[in-house]
Amino acid sequence: MTTFYTLTPRALVLLASISERLGEVNAGHLHHLSPLLRRAHRVSIIHATLALEENPLDRRSIAELLAGRTADAANTAELEVVNTIRLYDLLPSLHPFSGRDLRLAHGELMHGLAMDPGQYRSGDLEVVYGGRTGRRRAEGGNISSQVEQLLHFAENDEAPLMITGCVLHYGLINLRPFTAGNGRIARLWQKLALMQQWPVFSFLPVEGFIQQHAQGYYRELERADRQEDCGGFITFMLERIDEALHELLMRERTALSATDRMSAFLVARQRGRFTRLDYRRMFPELSGATASRDLAQAVQAGVLERTGTGRVAWYRPPA
Repeated sequence: MTTFYTLTPRALVLLASISERLGEVNAGHLHHLSPLLRRAHRVSIIHATLALEENPLDRRSIAELLAGRTADAANTAELEVVNTIRLYDLLPSLHPFSGRDLRLAHGELMHGLAMDPGQYRSGDLEVVYGGRTGRRRAEGGNISSQVEQLLHFAENDEAPLMITGCVLHYGLINLRPFTAGNGRIARLWQKLALMQQWPVFSFLPVEGFIQQHAQGYYRELERADRQEDCGGFITFMLERIDEALHELLMRERTALSATDRMSAFLVARQRGRFTRLDYRRMFPELSGATASRDLAQAVQAGVLERTGTGRVAWYRPPA
């Protein structure tokens, strides 16, 4: 299978923004969340990815199942949640470019939900985009070699992994290697690929932002199929990743103390003098007064030296 894509200027801008945000996440150690917050993110991710497949359960029901409530064996919606929870627990042990692990993951995901969990399909499959039938059928036959070709491409692609992960996501949906669950496994497999380099993706609720733009998600998938170019889908996914990282930074940074914010800023900056405006660019949610207090506290504690006063003052760590 050959997956073709062209990158737009918008995609390159998003790639730069995501890289900067990931740097801030690492500098602020925001990838080390408390177990309570990780659980909340897990609920959000599972709810969103299954809601895209028309699972009717709300977040509260999913949280109860995640907490250990026994699922109703006759309730397909609950079984979908339990299977997804089990697969998320398994993800760290899987390799994103292994066909064997892909089939293993699908087997866990669709256990009790499909006739052939973990097995590639052999016949043709009708292509559906968010409940609407598409113009093509996904042909059967030779699925195994096509999947291996896609995984080999993704593993050896010289493009940034952020781009390759989007291509892998699209490629799996385009191939539809299984009779059911292809959308779910594709979204999980992109997550798995990104987790290898950025642990924050293990809990970052990108799926929630996809759900908010579900019509656009299916529209870009259909357009990519029609044009045989998934560049638009890549841009769409980069937008959702950028949004998810922005929300994480906004929420977690406001919970930091002034000392924590200053420490994160100095680690991220790693050079020269700066102004209050520079400080606020990293923490745009802070008011001017709060930023000034942070800086004054750092000066008083000896963490910073100040030259000048007011808006024209600039700061730097002691020599």
